[in-house]
Order: sequence, then structure tokens, then C-alpha cells
Amino acid sequence: MSTKLTKKEKTMLKHQQQRKKAPVHAAILLAILLIPFLSHERLFTSGTPEATRPENVDYRISMVGDMMFGRHVEEHAVMNGLHIDYVFDYVRPFLAESDYVTGNLESPIVDAENPEIENQMENSALRHKDIHLHALPWAIDALEGAHFNSVSLANNHSLDYGDLSLYETLEHFEGRDVEIVGIGHGLDLSFRAEREGLKDASGISYYDIRDDFRVAVIGITDSYVRGFDASENVGGVFTSPNMDLLANRMIEAKTPRSQGGGDADVLIIHIHWGNEYQVRYNENQRGDAQFMADNGADIIIGHHPHVLQSVSILQGRDPVNDHEDHETLVMYSLGNFVFDQGWTTTKESTIAQLDFLSDGSKQISFIPLWIENATPRETSGLLKPYRDRRIFRMLTKDIDEEIYSVSEGRLVIDLEKTKVLQREGD
Repeated sequence: MSTKLTKKEKTMLKHQQQRKKAPVHAAILLAILLIPFLSHERLFTSGTPEATRPENVDYRISMVGDMMFGRHVEEHAVMNGLHIDYVFDYVRPFLAESDYVTGNLESPIVDAENPEIENQMENSALRHKDIHLHALPWAIDALEGAHFNSVSLANNHSLDYGDLSLYETLEHFEGRDVEIVGIGHGLDLSFRAEREGLKDASGISYYDIRDDFRVAVIGITDSYVRGFDASENVGGVFTSPNMDLLANRMIEAKTPRSQGGGDADVLIIHIHWGNEYQVRYNENQRGDAQFMADNGADIIIGHHPHVLQSVSILQGRDPVNDHEDHETLVMYSLGNFVFDQGWTTTKESTIAQLDFLSDGSKQISFIPLWIENATPRETSGLLKPYRDRRIFRMLTKDIDEEIYSVSEGRLVIDLEKTKVLQREGD
């Protein structure tokens, strides 16, 4: 009698063997699926850093990208019983150990919890805009707690609720420790602003890090909608049709105090420009950057694309000292810093830190960050090499390899190999 199995018997035996192995396979699959949940903190994310500032740093200026404390960022805080300052939990030491911190605030401050203000918001929302952003006043508390010295409000969301958002924002920032630039009661108000207590949208924010070291910051936007422009008698934001006024402000900032100027050692320009979600800057950005380089800008911080764009060094001029031996460092976009967008490129971020070292040299370094639940944190774990490589590759597309290196997890540009922030006699 033959012992050879029939086709049907073979199929039945195979099914029996698979049923025996099924629990083992299921356990293996479950273990794999649980890795992101049970080990996420250890494998993919970092904790809060310590001792972020080396002893040889005399002055440190930290610069970040777009911040938005409303919408899903606020919802997450409220649902979890958190203060909105939770967004800075993993980067606070980087900011606290800096002498000056600045970034872009991508929304007006509106007290929507005040019933009177809330009733006005629906009628005040601009009808020709699809997206309207705002943040509650606790956002200013968060900025102060994270040691921000200034934020630019020259962008395409600061007047989403028209005059209501303008005057609410100006009122809530009045008397606070965070200076605002790029927004005001009018444009080019000159002495009238000081005399009448008005905020000039084209005004310069000065900060003395030491008695002999001064930072100047100006904010302007090339991305805005109808009705946002500040003018002599109309409040709003400082917009790009006023580039000649920007040039005058830049020269004013760099002019020595003995000649009535601001005598700034570092001039930083915040500019809102470019195309959203495009990783390459456009020709308008390049032209505006050259204009600012030719009028004495030292550092240009770009915002609006919501993704990282490259760093460039442009040959410009120093109009105050009337010589051509001047270069400007342009960060075309620092991407998001605190935001609720979920695409990979919108979650890649950085803190740019400009360091003046005790030996007289200067460098700028970039800390690679990843944003999760609107919270930026330093890259770490299994994905750190991959994320760092993507971030550094994006930032270095337009600079020579000989001037940068990667050290201790940071991208470092040696400014001594450039003419950025080089003064006569250096």
C-alpha cells in the first residue's frame, strides 16, 4: 500500500504546521510593532541637554525659525493640562545659556479667552485669507521663560484679524521683556514714535550684550497680503516695497554713536520671504539678500518656507565705512521651530548659534533638531545619523567644504575663513 500523500493531504498538513507556528510569528510581529511605543524615548529621541555652552564662548547669539503657539499646539497643551511653554522643554538650556535669542513669531497675540475680544474675532478675520492664526497671551510668558530677547512679527499672519490683531499684539507686548520688530502703529515715525509712545514698524531693536558689544535687529517681510502694509499713518508690518527705508535703517544701525547712529557690532535682519515648502531659495530671495548685503547686513535670517534652506555667504559692502571688504551670512530659511505641521521636511529644524570666542575668533554652529508634537529637541538615537545627514546636507549646499566641519554633533562654520563680521583691524 502506498504511503505517498495526496495533494489534499499535503495542503492539510501544511495548514496544521502553520497553525502551530502562528503564535510564535504573532509574538515576533507584536514585539516589532511595540518597539516605537515602548522604546521611543530611548531609541529615537533625546532628553534635555546640560552644559551647552563651552567656557571659551564670550558671547553667544541664538537664532531660530518660525514659532506658532496656536491651533493644534494650543490644543495639545490644553488637553494635557500643560502650559504652552512645554514646547521649549527640550531646548531651554540652549537658549538660557545664550546672551541673545531671537526668532520669528508666526501669529498675532489675541486674548481669545476674553469674551469681548472673542466676539470681535469672527468679524475681524480677513475674508481674503484662508488660514487665520493667533496665540493667547501666555505665548509671551513662554517666550520670556525661554529667554527670548526679540521676535519678528513682520510676516503674513500678524494681521490675520486686521486691526484687532494689530492692536491686541502691540498691547500685550507692551512692557514685556521680549522686544518686537517689524510691526507697529506706523512706518518711519521718527521722533514722533518716541514722543507719543508709538511703535515704529521699521524700528531697530538694540541690545547691549556687554558695554562694548551691541546687537541690532530689524524685521521686514516680502510675504504679506493686502492691508498688511504699515505706512506713515497706518499701523501694520514692515513690507518689502520699502526696501530703501530698510537700507536707511541698516545704515543708521551701523553708524557710530558719535555720528548719531546705533553703533551696532552685529546687524541681524529677519526677513519673511520665498515659497512655502520649497527647499531651494528663489531669485527674489537671492536679489533681496544681495541688496541687504550691499547695505551692511551681517546676518540674514530667513523665514516662511517652513522647511530648511541653504546657508550662503555673499560678497557685499559696508556703506558706513565705504569699503567693499564685507561679507554677509545668509540663512535663507531656518525652517520651523515651534509648529504643528507634520511633513518630514517641516519637522527638521535647527538652532543657529553665533559664537564670539575668547581667542577673538568667530563661528556659527547649527544644532540639528527634530520637532515632535510641536516640540523641538536635539536629534538622537537610531535615527540621529540619518536626520543629521539630511539637515546638514540641506544647510551646506551653497558653501565651500573648506569652511565647515561637523564637530560634537553640530555643523560648524568657521567665520575666520570668511569676511563675515570682519572689521577693519581684525
